[in-house]
Amino acid sequence: GDDRAAEGAMSARRAACAAVRWASRPSGRVPSPVGPLPLASGAAVPVPSALARAPAAPRPYSSAAPSAEQLASELASAAKSRGSANWVFLGPPGVGKGTYASRVATAMGVPHIAMGDLVRAEIKEGTPVGKEMEAAAASGALVPDSTVLGLLKERLERGKADDGEVGFVLDGFPRTAAQADALLGFVSVDRVINLGLREEVLVEKCCGRRVCGKCGKGWNVADIYVPAGANGEPEIVMPPLNPPEGCEHLMETRPDDTPEVVKARLEVYKANAAPVEEFFRARGLMDDFEITSGIKETMPVLLQSLLDILKREGKAGAERV
Repeated sequence: GDDRAAEGAMSARRAACAAVRWASRPSGRVPSPVGPLPLASGAAVPVPSALARAPAAPRPYSSAAPSAEQLASELASAAKSRGSANWVFLGPPGVGKGTYASRVATAMGVPHIAMGDLVRAEIKEGTPVGKEMEAAAASGALVPDSTVLGLLKERLERGKADDGEVGFVLDGFPRTAAQADALLGFVSVDRVINLGLREEVLVEKCCGRRVCGKCGKGWNVADIYVPAGANGEPEIVMPPLNPPEGCEHLMETRPDDTPEVVKARLEVYKANAAPVEEFFRARGLMDDFEITSGIKETMPVLLQSLLDILKREGKAGAERV
């Protein structure tokens, strides 16, 4: 009886905190030190009738759970024991592919390879391939797949020969099924991690991006909270990554970070991504990972998921032997 009474009191306190937290949020707006930023939908977020029964505070993470550092160490050991780790990270614009892919690559001790970085480096160095790609971009033409894939193949071969690299985390590539097929023609891919985030949140995140006009560092002023959906959709809590105090006036917004442009980009992405996802899924290489929190909260969960994948593959391999 005492336990049930204590549990009831705790639930009441959590519900009260949830109501206070919701009431303290600006209705239908994302806080911004640069200026008010309306939600992408242009409408206020409705307060669900079940809010009093669902705490709005960020989901707690047990202090007994392994830290991101511990999981990174375990992941590095697991990847090393395999002899190589060739992974691909996919996901829509604004999901955080670059951030998560680079951190996972560091944890696994392999290079993070973003095709955009390779292309920009070639153009900056003025190589023949760089000049070809620059000319194509200037004319609005697409760079041939053979050129892009040749650039990637050369990068992988150079890393293995010069630096002894035994794996990679490929960021946001391939973008078409044809590129995926060609990629497997010269390198094996162990796993493909497909990062996901609800579309309305992606739009808010993209519209919340800010870049410092002085140092070029990126920030994000979107303060996102989406209650859990009645159909089982998880609660989403993503705090802002605000610039340092006093630097607000230096923040700049990309001209294409508007709801209309972002939504258009997402439609293009979905049309191109579906065949790529089907290609890798049909080969048993795809794992989906839904993001529901900020980077700090997501990294331990992501690392644990990747570690579980490696352990699962290791067990399957042992059973086959």
